[in-house]
This record gives sequence, structure tokens and C-alpha cells, in this order.
Amino acid sequence: MAVQITKYTSYLQYVHSGEITLTDTGKVMLALVTSGYTPSITHTIWSPGTNDSADPAYNEVTNGAGYTTNGAVVAGLSVNATRFDASDVVWTGLTKVFRYGVLYLNDTYLTIIKPLIAYILFDSTPANITMTGGDFTVQWSGSGIITFS
Repeated sequence: MAVQITKYTSYLQYVHSGEITLTDTGKVMLALVTSGYTPSITHTIWSPGTNDSADPAYNEVTNGAGYTTNGAVVAGLSVNATRFDASDVVWTGLTKVFRYGVLYLNDTYLTIIKPLIAYILFDSTPANITMTGGDFTVQWSGSGIITFS
């Protein structure tokens, strides 16, 4: 199972301009999203209200069975000039079917409500991930979640 992380274009623009930072403890979230979502680097916010394949929040897995709505807080944030990193994220006893993880900021920055950071394709086939009561760990790369160039 290969994992691919893709950065959303708008988020990078906000980071480089200094309008948004990745150091807000408790506000970087990782949500699990079904194959109903069709990721695009042009998507900008967690819940655009379109209730379709372009709306990650609309396609989030349901609450319960080891998962909480809006995802898990990404802890242990670390940002320097070259990378953004954090502690691994673990869901315990997870029973869900999903395809993507979506990183976003759970807050409003200027006029941007819950800006998207990046999405993760967990299986490059692509195929759904099916969990039936097991622990699911998102282990970030040793070089960080996102590298800046």
C-alpha cells in the first residue's frame, strides 16, 4: 500500500504569504474521507457546502465505531524553514471504509473558513481501506508531512 500526500494550492499560497501558520496547537486536523470525494489541488476549504464530490466534509466517514466527526487532532506540531511534521495519528478500534485523509485547519483565518492543507491517498491503486475494529495509524514520513522548497 503506497501513500501519497498532495498539497492544496491555495494553502501553500497562504503559508508563503504568512497569513496562515502550521503551529496552531489543536487546530490541525486529519479527517478520513470516503471515495465519494474527488480530490483536486484547487479545493480550498473543508466544507464548501456543495454536498458533492468536491466537498470533503460531505464525504467524511460517519461518527462512531472508533472515529469522531471532524477527524483527529494532529499533535506534536513542528515547523521549520524546510518542513512541517507532527506526531503520528492513531484511531483505535476503527471500523470504517475510507480512501483519503484530509489535513485541514479547524479554524477561520482571515476570511478562510477551515482551509485545506493536503490530502492523502492511502492506497495508490486507488482502493478503499477497510478497517474492522483494528487500530489505524498514519505514520508520517521521516522527512516530514510537507516539505517546503
